[in-house]
Amino acid sequence: MERRAAALFLAVVAAFSLGAPAFAGGTEDAAAAVAEGDAAWARRAEGARGGTALPGPIEAALAAYHRALDANPASLEARWRIMRALYFLGEHATTGAEEKKRVFDQGKVLGEETLALIRKEAAPAAGKSLEKASPVELVPFVRGRKDVTACFLWAGVDWGKWALVFGKSQAVRQGAAAKIRDYATAVIQLDPSFEDGGGYRVLGRLHHQTPSVPFLTGWASRSEALRNLRLAVQVAPRNFVNRLYLAEAMWDYEKERRPEARKMLEELAADTPTAAFAVEDARAQEEARLLLASWSKG
Repeated sequence: MERRAAALFLAVVAAFSLGAPAFAGGTEDAAAAVAEGDAAWARRAEGARGGTALPGPIEAALAAYHRALDANPASLEARWRIMRALYFLGEHATTGAEEKKRVFDQGKVLGEETLALIRKEAAPAAGKSLEKASPVELVPFVRGRKDVTACFLWAGVDWGKWALVFGKSQAVRQGAAAKIRDYATAVIQLDPSFEDGGGYRVLGRLHHQTPSVPFLTGWASRSEALRNLRLAVQVAPRNFVNRLYLAEAMWDYEKERRPEARKMLEELAADTPTAAFAVEDARAQEEARLLLASWSKG
């Protein structure tokens, strides 16, 4: 009996002596890789021409973030950064349609894998299985966790871009609109000011771009598009994309306010991009000029 107890004690000691340094090392490696990725992310505008970036800096960021995830597969910090970087790569540093599909599909898949991970992490607090819980249903159990909010936002963004590049029929089959709606709604409930009103921006754009199809997307609403986009601008009035999306929705849905929408885009096109978002703001200005040109023809 004593020999068995001693053997068990030695086994426990061995497990901790072998496992602890590996775990600590993995965590330290992940943190270092995240820091390296963040440095590359900060350089993403290097060599850019307007709203089009060179792939090198963002690919370096992705490589570092993937190393962080390899070192710590449970890291939400690495996961949302990968989803954010994939969005930037697909939107600003990739031109081919097939390549865009590959990039945004990676973001979509990682988003769903991350949602499954968050469900498992939240289950003990809920005292029940959350295996099929939506992002909105998870909100009470993940409040105060900024990494969860970021994961929900960038998963919704990548789903949105995936739907655009794969087309409406694919998007409908996979329920993309409802997934994007749930991610954005959860972000709003967790932190309405997150990423310059990112939840409002995504949800408003979704309502604007999604056709109302009975039994599928009958919830899509013009009034909700305008309401959410105005809230996004209220949260962050300087954000270029907030202003772009609101002006476009106003032009489409509020004909009596078209002069105001035109003025908004003219001011946006003449504004100075924010240094931290030089590429993103330049793209918003490019799209504003294209819209203004199309409005003039109409």
